[in-house]
Amino acid sequence: MEDRADFIRESIDFLHRFLVKSIQKHAEEHGLTVPQLRVIAQVLVNKKITIKELTSNLKMTQSTVSDIVERLSARGILLKTPNPKDKRSVIISVSEEVLNKIKENTNEPVKRAVRDALSLLSTDEQETVEQGMSLLIKAVTEKMEKDGIGQLESLDVPFR
Repeated sequence: MEDRADFIRESIDFLHRFLVKSIQKHAEEHGLTVPQLRVIAQVLVNKKITIKELTSNLKMTQSTVSDIVERLSARGILLKTPNPKDKRSVIISVSEEVLNKIKENTNEPVKRAVRDALSLLSTDEQETVEQGMSLLIKAVTEKMEKDGIGQLESLDVPFR
């Protein structure tokens, strides 16, 4: 049982790394670096954030974060507005145009990467993978309930 648990945990870690690499590749195709992507993601999560908060959250130097924000602002990806609470700082947010694009294409790079990988399998193998994932998610959900670990966001697709 321990070997099986190790295999599944390592498999999930491998799949996570694959998805992260796919997102990085997609970002690079759009002229973004990984640090820029991290800044954008942090701004998206917080909606509005200061350079100081970004620096702290991302564990980057203030000069690095400021440089990234400047470049992304120049490209119209991020917006800088005066901070009404502190005239020496600015509030960073994602531009409305970019926000709309992100909403339209949020999962597309990940979905495409998974779809392309699945296409290398036969229909029967794809079904086996889907059934296995459904069983694992069902078991994890039951374990969470048993352990009193709150609910995760529900899946966009139903269990099968």
